Amino acid sequence: MAGLAVTCLGAGAALAATNKPDPKLVWPKDNRFTCSGVLAEEQGILLLTPDQNMLTWCDADIDDKYRSRVLNVCKLGDRCEIKGTIRGHGAFGWVEINSIVRTVSPR
Repeated sequence: MAGLAVTCLGAGAALAATNKPDPKLVWPKDNRFTCSGVLAEEQGILLLTPDQNMLTWCDADIDDKYRSRVLNVCKLGDRCEIKGTIRGHGAFGWVEINSIVRTVSPR
């Protein structure tokens, strides 16, 4: 019977290890994101096409109030890094952009 208990505890530990959340789906507690990718426009909405390792929400809409500021640093098709705050539910958008940097494509 004791052997059975050890086996169950071992299985529980293994199960707990597999229940770790996907790192791409962990929302930052302060809503602050650092996202990199290629600047794109879809149906008139400016956004990043995020790199593979970025959080799921990094493709958030870039609000019109930031449009010219972003386009002054990065042109459509450029690699870009944006730091700021994203909010939303269902649809997500940048509500504050603290920095924009045109980056070099990784090799």
